Amino acid sequence: MRNQKGFTLIELIIVIVVLGILAVTAAPQFINFSSDARVSALKGMEGSVKGAMQLTYSKAAIEGEETAGTATVSVKGTDVNLVFGYPDASATGIIEAVDAGFASDLTSDWVYEVETGTPDTVVMAQSSSVTGSGASGAYADGDIATSQCYLTYSAAEDDETPATIVVSDDTGC
Repeated sequence: MRNQKGFTLIELIIVIVVLGILAVTAAPQFINFSSDARVSALKGMEGSVKGAMQLTYSKAAIEGEETAGTATVSVKGTDVNLVFGYPDASATGIIEAVDAGFASDLTSDWVYEVETGTPDTVVMAQSSSVTGSGASGAYADGDIATSQCYLTYSAAEDDETPATIVVSDDTGC
């Protein structure tokens, strides 16, 4: 009778096959890094917008404009339109206050769209997550919301209700 030490070739092959099967079933859990990165970027922009909102409101309070229905303050040499002390939901409001290189078409890293209503809102998204639905794939109104990866800024409705910024949808990121 021989004293056996080590693995046989068949045992080694079986272990490799089992590890391969485990790797194939576990891989999808670790491969979806791009979606996680888009969600993180969206939440980072949410933080940037909140910071810009608060800094602009502070500047408005210093100038005594925090309760005015409409006003303008200068932020980094640029006029920012305000509604009750918070940046207005417009290109000359929150988009100027954030100063992140937003564009109203797909020519920048971040895109925005102004939606008028009560209150006015601005939807913002990474251009890489927005697919143009216009002619030849050009950007059209409503494309940001259909991307399902965006955040929404709502202007202040009165001097008691502050402006809000929320990640409205991140299911399509």
